[in-house]
Amino acid sequence: MKKADYQRTAKLFYSATGIDITVYNPDGQPLITLTDDRAATKFYGSFPFKKLSNSLNSSGYNHYIAATKLEYLIIKLTTMAPKTGIIVAGPFITKTVSHDELNNILIANSLTVSESSQLEQFYQGLPILSPAKIGDIGTLLVNLFNHKLYQPNQTTITEKNASSLPNPITIINAQDKAQIERRYAAEQALMTAIASGDELAVKQQNSSINRITELFSNRIPNKPLRSTKNICFVYNTLCRIAAHQGGVHPVYLNAISEKYALLIERQNTVTGLQSLTTAMALAYCKLVATLSTNGYSPMIKRAIDYMLLNLGHHIALQQIATEVGTNPTYLSRKFKEAVGLTITDYINNRRVAEAKKYLVRKTPSITDIALMTGFNNVTYFIKVFKQLVGKTPLAYRNNSNRRES
Repeated sequence: MKKADYQRTAKLFYSATGIDITVYNPDGQPLITLTDDRAATKFYGSFPFKKLSNSLNSSGYNHYIAATKLEYLIIKLTTMAPKTGIIVAGPFITKTVSHDELNNILIANSLTVSESSQLEQFYQGLPILSPAKIGDIGTLLVNLFNHKLYQPNQTTITEKNASSLPNPITIINAQDKAQIERRYAAEQALMTAIASGDELAVKQQNSSINRITELFSNRIPNKPLRSTKNICFVYNTLCRIAAHQGGVHPVYLNAISEKYALLIERQNTVTGLQSLTTAMALAYCKLVATLSTNGYSPMIKRAIDYMLLNLGHHIALQQIATEVGTNPTYLSRKFKEAVGLTITDYINNRRVAEAKKYLVRKTPSITDIALMTGFNNVTYFIKVFKQLVGKTPLAYRNNSNRRES
C-alpha cells in the first residue's frame, strides 16, 4: 500500500468514526495525523512507539491502555514489508475519569490548577467506547489498512417531479402566544439571575426550566430525547451569554460551554437532561459569583483575568503590569483602591480558595496541592493558609473528612 493509499484510508476511517488516527512509518515517524483538536495533543504525551512495536500482535488489533487512562487501538501495517509500521487510533476512554484520577494525572504531568479545567475538558471530550464498539473498530482497522482500498464511482439519482409540501404557515392562537411569551420571560429571568450571580434566583427558575424542556420534548415528532437535547443546547448558549454579560472571561466560558455540550449529548433520558440543565445554570451562576470582573476599570479587569488564568504558575507584579500596559507602582496603587487588597494578598486568597477544593478529598498530598496552586514551597503555603483560614491545611482536611464520615 502506497502513502497516498494510507492517507485515503485514514481519512475514510476518521470520517466514519470521528476517532483520531495516526499512521507511523517503521522508524516511528508520523506520516499522517488526523484530529479535530491539535491543541489537545499536548495532553497525549509522546507515543511509546519503540516500547510497543515489538510486542504488538501482527494478525489482529491491540488495545493499549496508557497510565494516563487514555486508550488506543493499534494494528501493525504488514503492507510496509520488509519493515512494519503501525496505525494508532485514539485516544478514547471506556469509562469516565474521576476527579481523583484527574488530580493524579495533573500531578504526574507537573500540571497546575491553571491547566486543570483544560485537562478536565479534554477527558470529558473523549469518545467513550463500549467493548463491542472497540471490537468493531479494531476489526475495521485490520480490514481497512491491510487490503487495497477500492474507490467506487458515485451515481446521483434526482427526483424529477417535486412532491407537494404542506402549508408551512401556522396560525398562532392566543394560548400558544401566551405560552411563547411565558417561555421568553422565563429565559430572560434566568439570564438576569445568572448575570448577577444570584444562585437563589437561578434555583427559583428550576420549575420554569423543567416546564419548558417538557414543552419542547415533542418538537421533533416521536423523538423526545433529541428534542430535549436541542432545547438544552439552547439553554447552554443562553447561560454562556448571560455569564459573559456578568463579567466572566471568555476562556472560562469556552471551557464550561464545551463541557456541558458534551454532557448534554451523552445523556440518555429526558429526566437526566432536566437535572443537567438545572446544574448547568447553577454552574454558570457560580462562575459569575466567583470570577466576575464587572464593576472594575478595564485595567483592573485585565489584571484580575491575567492572575486568575495563571494562578497555578509564578506571577510577578512586573508581568501583570506589562500585560495591562502600565507600570508596577501605579498598578499596585489602583488595584488596592479598587479591590481593597494588595495584589499579593489577592493572589494568595485565590490560591487558598483553590487549595480548599482539593483538601476536602484525601488526595492529593498537601505538598502537591501547594505546588498545583502556585505556591513555590509547602512551608509558605501552610503559613499563608493558616493566616487566611485560621488552621493548617492538614487540620482543614481532617475536619472536612470528619464531617463526611
